[in-house]
Amino acid sequence: MTRPRVSGERFVADLPAVLRERLTVCHSPLLRIVPIAEQIDLDDARGLIFTSANGVAIAADVTDRRNLPCYCVGAWTTQTARKLGWQARMVGEDAAELIATLRANPPQGPLLHLRGRHGSGDIAGELAPVGCSVVVQVIYEQEVLPLTDAAQATLNGPGQVIVPLFSPRTAQQFARVAQIGAEVHAVAISEAAARPLRDLPLKRLIVASRPTAAALADGVEILANQASRVEGGPSAK
Repeated sequence: MTRPRVSGERFVADLPAVLRERLTVCHSPLLRIVPIAEQIDLDDARGLIFTSANGVAIAADVTDRRNLPCYCVGAWTTQTARKLGWQARMVGEDAAELIATLRANPPQGPLLHLRGRHGSGDIAGELAPVGCSVVVQVIYEQEVLPLTDAAQATLNGPGQVIVPLFSPRTAQQFARVAQIGAEVHAVAISEAAARPLRDLPLKRLIVASRPTAAALADGVEILANQASRVEGGPSAK
Protein backbone atom coordinates (compact mmCIF):
# COMPACT_ATOMS: atom_id res chain seq x y z
CA MET A 1 0.00 0.00 0.00
CA THR A 2 1.79 3.08 -1.31
CA ARG A 3 -0.52 5.84 -0.03
CA PRO A 4 0.24 7.92 3.07
CA ARG A 5 -0.52 5.67 6.03
CA VAL A 6 -3.86 7.12 7.17
CA SER A 7 -5.39 7.17 3.69
CA GLY A 8 -3.86 3.77 2.93
CA GLU A 9 -5.48 2.26 6.00
CA ARG A 10 -8.80 3.84 5.03
CA PHE A 11 -8.56 2.32 1.54
CA VAL A 12 -7.90 -1.14 2.99
CA ALA A 13 -10.73 -0.76 5.52
CA ASP A 14 -13.14 0.11 2.70
CA LEU A 15 -12.34 -3.07 0.76
CA PRO A 16 -14.98 -5.80 0.95
CA ALA A 17 -14.40 -7.96 4.02
CA VAL A 18 -14.14 -11.12 1.91
CA LEU A 19 -11.39 -9.51 -0.17
CA ARG A 20 -9.51 -8.17 2.88
CA GLU A 21 -9.37 -11.66 4.34
CA ARG A 22 -7.54 -12.87 1.23
CA LEU A 23 -4.84 -10.20 1.37
CA THR A 24 -1.75 -9.64 3.49
CA VAL A 25 -1.22 -5.88 3.54
CA CYS A 26 2.22 -4.26 3.56
CA HIS A 27 2.15 -0.48 4.08
CA SER A 28 4.97 1.49 2.45
CA PRO A 29 3.92 5.11 1.80
CA LEU A 30 5.78 6.63 -1.13
CA LEU A 31 4.57 10.17 -0.42
CA ARG A 32 4.59 12.30 2.71
CA ILE A 33 2.24 15.29 2.88
CA VAL A 34 4.01 18.34 4.34
CA PRO A 35 1.93 21.49 5.04
CA ILE A 36 3.69 24.71 4.00
CA ALA A 37 1.00 27.41 4.22
CA GLU A 38 1.14 29.71 7.23
CA GLN A 39 -1.86 31.71 6.05
CA ILE A 40 -4.50 31.69 3.34
CA ASP A 41 -5.84 34.98 1.98
CA LEU A 42 -9.57 34.55 1.42
CA ASP A 43 -10.48 38.24 1.25
CA ASP A 44 -11.17 38.32 -2.50
CA ALA A 45 -12.23 34.70 -2.98
CA ARG A 46 -15.83 33.89 -3.95
CA GLY A 47 -15.28 30.15 -3.67
CA LEU A 48 -12.68 27.44 -3.14
CA ILE A 49 -11.49 24.58 -5.32
CA PHE A 50 -10.23 21.44 -3.60
CA THR A 51 -8.73 18.61 -5.66
CA SER A 52 -7.71 16.44 -2.70
CA ALA A 53 -8.74 15.73 0.87
CA ASN A 54 -5.19 16.65 1.90
CA GLY A 55 -5.82 20.19 0.73
CA VAL A 56 -9.09 20.32 2.66
CA ALA A 57 -7.53 19.14 5.93
CA ILE A 58 -4.58 21.51 5.69
CA ALA A 59 -6.77 24.49 4.78
CA ALA A 60 -9.01 23.72 7.75
CA ASP A 61 -6.01 23.96 10.06
CA VAL A 62 -4.94 27.33 8.62
CA THR A 63 -8.25 29.21 8.38
CA ASP A 64 -11.43 29.26 10.45
CA ARG A 65 -13.59 30.68 7.64
CA ARG A 66 -16.25 28.32 6.33
CA ASN A 67 -18.57 30.73 4.51
CA LEU A 68 -17.34 30.07 0.96
CA PRO A 69 -18.74 27.45 -1.42
CA CYS A 70 -16.32 24.65 -2.28
CA TYR A 71 -16.00 22.88 -5.63
CA CYS A 72 -14.44 19.49 -5.04
CA VAL A 73 -12.92 16.57 -6.92
CA GLY A 74 -14.04 13.18 -5.70
CA ALA A 75 -16.47 11.92 -3.09
CA TRP A 76 -13.91 11.67 -0.28
CA THR A 77 -12.66 15.23 -0.79
CA THR A 78 -16.26 16.45 -0.77
CA GLN A 79 -17.17 14.48 2.34
CA THR A 80 -14.07 15.75 4.14
CA ALA A 81 -14.90 19.37 3.28
CA ARG A 82 -18.48 18.96 4.53
CA LYS A 83 -17.32 17.30 7.73
CA LEU A 84 -14.99 20.23 8.38
CA GLY A 85 -17.79 22.76 7.95
CA TRP A 86 -17.71 23.90 4.33
CA GLN A 87 -20.62 24.03 1.90
CA ALA A 88 -19.09 21.59 -0.56
CA ARG A 89 -20.29 19.89 -3.68
CA MET A 90 -18.61 17.35 -5.89
CA VAL A 91 -18.18 18.63 -9.44
CA GLY A 92 -16.11 15.79 -10.90
CA GLU A 93 -14.19 12.63 -10.19
CA ASP A 94 -10.96 14.14 -11.51
CA ALA A 95 -9.57 17.52 -12.53
CA ALA A 96 -10.75 17.11 -16.12
CA GLU A 97 -14.35 16.58 -15.02
CA LEU A 98 -14.17 19.54 -12.64
CA ILE A 99 -12.93 21.74 -15.48
CA ALA A 100 -15.70 20.57 -17.81
CA THR A 101 -18.40 21.15 -15.18
CA LEU A 102 -17.24 24.64 -14.26
CA ARG A 103 -16.69 25.63 -17.90
CA ALA A 104 -20.29 24.65 -18.66
CA ASN A 105 -21.63 26.70 -15.75
CA PRO A 106 -18.93 29.10 -14.54
CA PRO A 107 -19.34 30.30 -10.95
CA GLN A 108 -18.61 33.87 -10.01
CA GLY A 109 -14.91 34.30 -9.32
CA PRO A 110 -12.30 34.68 -8.31
CA LEU A 111 -11.99 31.14 -7.01
CA LEU A 112 -9.03 30.03 -4.90
CA HIS A 113 -7.55 26.62 -5.72
CA LEU A 114 -5.78 25.23 -2.65
CA ARG A 115 -3.56 22.38 -3.78
CA GLY A 116 -0.29 20.50 -3.49
CA ARG A 117 2.92 21.31 -5.32
CA HIS A 118 2.46 18.44 -7.75
CA GLY A 119 -0.80 17.85 -9.57
CA SER A 120 -2.32 17.27 -12.97
CA GLY A 121 -4.40 19.66 -15.02
CA ASP A 122 -4.19 23.43 -15.43
CA ILE A 123 -7.49 24.34 -13.81
CA ALA A 124 -6.82 28.08 -13.74
CA GLY A 125 -5.74 28.14 -17.38
CA GLU A 126 -8.69 26.06 -18.56
CA LEU A 127 -11.29 28.20 -16.77
CA ALA A 128 -9.87 31.59 -17.77
CA PRO A 129 -11.39 31.55 -21.31
CA VAL A 130 -14.92 31.31 -19.88
CA GLY A 131 -14.37 34.27 -17.59
CA CYS A 132 -13.84 32.32 -14.39
CA SER A 133 -10.77 33.66 -12.61
CA VAL A 134 -8.85 31.12 -10.50
CA VAL A 135 -5.98 31.96 -8.15
CA VAL A 136 -3.73 29.05 -7.18
CA GLN A 137 -2.08 28.69 -3.78
CA VAL A 138 0.19 25.73 -3.04
CA ILE A 139 -0.39 24.78 0.59
CA TYR A 140 1.48 21.47 0.87
CA GLU A 141 4.38 19.51 -0.55
CA GLN A 142 4.23 15.86 -1.56
CA GLU A 143 7.69 14.56 -0.59
CA VAL A 144 8.70 11.21 -2.04
CA LEU A 145 9.80 8.37 0.24
CA PRO A 146 11.75 5.14 -0.33
CA LEU A 147 10.16 1.74 -0.05
CA THR A 148 10.41 0.15 3.36
CA ASP A 149 12.65 -2.90 3.76
CA ALA A 150 9.54 -5.02 4.27
CA ALA A 151 7.98 -3.75 1.04
CA GLN A 152 11.14 -4.34 -0.96
CA ALA A 153 11.40 -7.86 0.46
CA THR A 154 7.78 -8.48 -0.54
CA LEU A 155 8.51 -7.34 -4.10
CA ASN A 156 11.30 -9.92 -4.26
CA GLY A 157 9.62 -12.73 -2.37
CA PRO A 158 7.50 -15.69 -3.36
CA GLY A 159 3.86 -15.39 -4.22
CA GLN A 160 1.75 -12.80 -6.00
CA VAL A 161 1.98 -9.09 -5.13
CA ILE A 162 -0.67 -6.46 -5.92
CA VAL A 163 0.28 -2.77 -5.97
CA PRO A 164 -2.38 -0.04 -6.36
CA LEU A 165 -0.95 3.31 -7.52
CA PHE A 166 -3.04 6.37 -6.67
CA SER A 167 -1.27 9.16 -8.58
CA PRO A 168 1.28 9.74 -11.36
CA ARG A 169 3.80 11.00 -8.79
CA THR A 170 3.45 7.86 -6.67
CA ALA A 171 3.80 5.72 -9.79
CA GLN A 172 6.94 7.59 -10.85
CA GLN A 173 8.50 7.04 -7.44
CA PHE A 174 7.55 3.35 -7.44
CA ALA A 175 9.15 2.94 -10.87
CA ARG A 176 12.33 4.60 -9.59
CA VAL A 177 12.80 2.61 -6.40
CA ALA A 178 11.12 -0.78 -6.87
CA GLN A 179 13.36 -3.78 -7.44
CA ILE A 180 11.00 -6.45 -8.67
CA GLY A 181 11.67 -10.14 -8.45
CA ALA A 182 8.24 -11.44 -7.49
CA GLU A 183 5.19 -11.70 -9.73
CA VAL A 184 3.83 -8.17 -9.30
CA HIS A 185 0.42 -7.02 -10.53
CA ALA A 186 -0.32 -3.28 -10.55
CA VAL A 187 -3.48 -1.23 -10.92
CA ALA A 188 -3.10 2.47 -11.74
CA ILE A 189 -5.71 5.14 -11.08
CA SER A 190 -5.28 6.66 -14.56
CA GLU A 191 -3.39 6.35 -17.82
CA ALA A 192 -1.03 9.06 -16.56
CA ALA A 193 -0.27 6.95 -13.50
CA ALA A 194 0.17 3.82 -15.63
CA ARG A 195 2.70 5.43 -17.96
CA PRO A 196 5.75 5.27 -15.63
CA LEU A 197 5.02 1.59 -14.92
CA ARG A 198 5.02 0.26 -18.46
CA ASP A 199 8.75 -0.51 -18.56
CA LEU A 200 8.72 -2.43 -15.28
CA PRO A 201 8.77 -6.25 -15.27
CA LEU A 202 5.18 -6.54 -14.08
CA LYS A 203 3.09 -9.67 -14.41
CA ARG A 204 0.10 -7.48 -15.30
CA LEU A 205 -0.78 -3.78 -15.37
CA ILE A 206 -4.36 -2.55 -15.54
CA VAL A 207 -5.93 0.91 -15.35
CA ALA A 208 -8.92 1.60 -13.13
CA SER A 209 -12.18 2.11 -14.98
CA ARG A 210 -12.63 5.48 -13.26
CA PRO A 211 -10.13 7.74 -11.44
CA THR A 212 -11.59 6.87 -8.03
CA ALA A 213 -10.62 4.85 -4.98
CA ALA A 214 -13.67 2.63 -5.53
CA ALA A 215 -12.54 1.78 -9.06
CA LEU A 216 -9.02 1.07 -7.77
CA ALA A 217 -10.54 -1.28 -5.21
CA ASP A 218 -12.36 -3.06 -8.04
CA GLY A 219 -9.01 -3.37 -9.80
CA VAL A 220 -7.41 -4.88 -6.70
CA GLU A 221 -10.20 -7.47 -6.58
CA ILE A 222 -9.76 -8.31 -10.27
CA LEU A 223 -6.02 -8.82 -9.79
CA ALA A 224 -6.53 -10.82 -6.58
CA ASN A 225 -8.91 -13.17 -8.38
CA GLN A 226 -6.45 -13.63 -11.22
CA ALA A 227 -3.55 -14.19 -8.82
CA SER A 228 -5.55 -16.80 -6.92
CA ARG A 229 -6.30 -18.68 -10.13
CA VAL A 230 -2.62 -18.66 -11.06
CA GLU A 231 -1.47 -19.86 -7.64
CA GLY A 232 -4.42 -22.15 -7.06
CA GLY A 233 -4.88 -20.61 -3.62
CA PRO A 234 -6.97 -17.97 -1.89
CA SER A 235 -4.51 -15.21 -1.05
CA ALA A 236 -2.20 -12.55 -2.41
CA LYS A 237 -0.12 -9.71 -0.95
